Amino acid sequence: MQHEDAGASELLEQTLALLREPGTDELAGQDRVQHLLDVALTCNFLGQIRLSQGDHDGAAQLFSDGLSQARSAPDRLTILVSLYDLALSSQAQGDLTSAAQHLQEGLSLSAEAGDEPSAAYYLEALAAVARLQDHPERVVHLLAAAGALLQARGSGWLHAYVPRASPDDVVATLRSRMGDAAFDQAWAWGGSLGGRHAVQYALREARPDLTRPEGLPEARGTGAS
Repeated sequence: MQHEDAGASELLEQTLALLREPGTDELAGQDRVQHLLDVALTCNFLGQIRLSQGDHDGAAQLFSDGLSQARSAPDRLTILVSLYDLALSSQAQGDLTSAAQHLQEGLSLSAEAGDEPSAAYYLEALAAVARLQDHPERVVHLLAAAGALLQARGSGWLHAYVPRASPDDVVATLRSRMGDAAFDQAWAWGGSLGGRHAVQYALREARPDLTRPEGLPEARGTGAS
């Protein structure tokens, strides 16, 4: 695996160097847009390798560059990839506030476009942040909402471009911590939200003192955070 990563990294570095050669900034029209997208995706793929190797700062710089190029295009798909990746690097750096902000922006963008599978992956990633913030009920709500969306809408496209924050490893731990009854109640509530309410819930900060968005169902007996 390390050998494969080294080979892929070298190839991506060479590709990025070619894409950044003098004169490429003079492209116009569709050629310019395609060039920006190529740079954005190359930065993200190379950054994912850097992140897997523990180079969090290097990965963050590449993801930031990718996001800048994607915004310049502008292209929703590459913006979503870049925001997701940038959130992962922020999380790895211990900056959970920035990670949540990137994920909430990506979630909003997915929701505005009606891209519910991508929204579901952002919900899963926000659950990973909530777990690190020690909000177990919020984690369960977000994971259940994400699972319900993926079951209803299919797997979508985003998982092919980013390392998915899989919920499988944490569900058993959460059930053990919360107890079966509380876990099942929280899971049922999260799974019942539906796309719009799931997004509303996820965009709230993980604090109990905030006003519940209008129309959001009550999480009876769970003490939702």
